[in-house]
Amino acid sequence: MLDTSPRKPANAGPATVVTTTVRQRPVEHAAWAFYLVAAAGSSVGQIWVAVETPPWPHAMPWWFRVLLVLPFAIVIDLGGVVTAAFADTRRRLGEPAYSWRILSAASVTVGVAINVLGHRQVPYFAAVFGGLGAFAYSVWTLHSAARRRDALRAAGKLVDTGPVYGISQWCRQPTVTRRARALALEHGYAVRESLVVARKQLLEERRTTALGRHIQKLIRAQHQDPTIAEIAATTLDVSAIAARLTESADIGGWARVIGADLTPPLLAPADLPANEDVEQGIADLPKDILRRIPVKQPDYDQWRLVWEHWQRDPKVNYKTIAQQHSISERQAQWVRVAGANGLLNSPTPPLVRFLHILRANGHRPLDSRAQS
Repeated sequence: MLDTSPRKPANAGPATVVTTTVRQRPVEHAAWAFYLVAAAGSSVGQIWVAVETPPWPHAMPWWFRVLLVLPFAIVIDLGGVVTAAFADTRRRLGEPAYSWRILSAASVTVGVAINVLGHRQVPYFAAVFGGLGAFAYSVWTLHSAARRRDALRAAGKLVDTGPVYGISQWCRQPTVTRRARALALEHGYAVRESLVVARKQLLEERRTTALGRHIQKLIRAQHQDPTIAEIAATTLDVSAIAARLTESADIGGWARVIGADLTPPLLAPADLPANEDVEQGIADLPKDILRRIPVKQPDYDQWRLVWEHWQRDPKVNYKTIAQQHSISERQAQWVRVAGANGLLNSPTPPLVRFLHILRANGHRPLDSRAQS
C-alpha cells in the first residue's frame, strides 16, 4: 500500500515566509522604480502633445500651457493604475471585476493613443512615449497580479506552486509527471519522491484495472441472464475485490510452480565404459564433480536416493528436493549433475570402484607406496 498521508510542505512555516518576503523586497523596489520612470516618460509625451497640438493663443507662454495640461496628463496615466488597483482589490475578494478592468484598459489605451498619434510625424517619439505608457501599465498589472496571488496563497485560497520537473521529464513521461505534480501539491512531496510515488500508483492502477476486467467477466459468466449479470458486475466493488485478491495472493506458491517449469531438462545418463576403460572414463570427468560425490556408503546411498526421486519426478525443483531429503539446494544441484553424468548408477561410490580397478591392475595406492 502507498503512503499518501499529508505531509507538511517544505516551504511552509513563518521563517520561510519571512525569508521569502525579505527576498522579494528588492524586486518590488525595482518594479516601482521602473514603473515611475515609465509613467513619467508617458506623461511627458502627453504633455508635449497637449502643448503643441491644441490651438493655444500665441500670447500664452509654454510653461502656462504645461501647468494647464499637467493634471489631465497625470490623470490619464494614473487613471489606468487606480482602476486596476480597484479591480485587483475586488479580485482578491473573489469577484471578477470586469468593469474595473475594462475601464483600466480603456484609460491606458487613451494615453498610449495620444502619444502615438500626437507624435506620428516623428516615429521615434511615437514609439518611445507610446511604449513607455504600455510598459508602465504592464509593469503595474503584472506586479499587482503577483501580489494578489501571494495574498491568496497566504490565505489558503490559491494552490501552492508545484515542483519544477524540467522539459525532458515532461516529454519522456507526461502522465507520470502530471500525477507527480498533483501528488506534490497535495502531500508536499519533493521532486524525486513524487515521481516514485506516481509511478507506483500508476502501476497499481493498471494492474487493478486489468484484474477488474477479468473479475467482471467472471461475475458475468456466473449468471445466464445478461441483466442480472450486469447488475451483479455493477453492484460489486470490483476494485475492492481486486485489492483483496492482490493481498491474499500466494506469491511464494506461484514462484515455486513457475520455478519448477523453468527447471532445465535432465541430461541423458552417460553410459559407463567397460571395466577395462573405467579408469580412463573416470579420469575424463570433471574433478570437481568427483570430489563432491561421497566416499562413505551411507552418504552415497542418500545421493542415490535423491537421484532416484529426481528420475521419478523430473519436474521437481531444487528447493523441494532439498526440503524433502534434508540437504542444501547446492548439494541437490551436485546430485543432479552427478546423476546426469552416470556417476550414481552403481551401488558403489565411483572413487571406491576406481581404487578396486587400480588394485586389480597391480597399482598400489600412494599411501601404501609411502609406507614401503
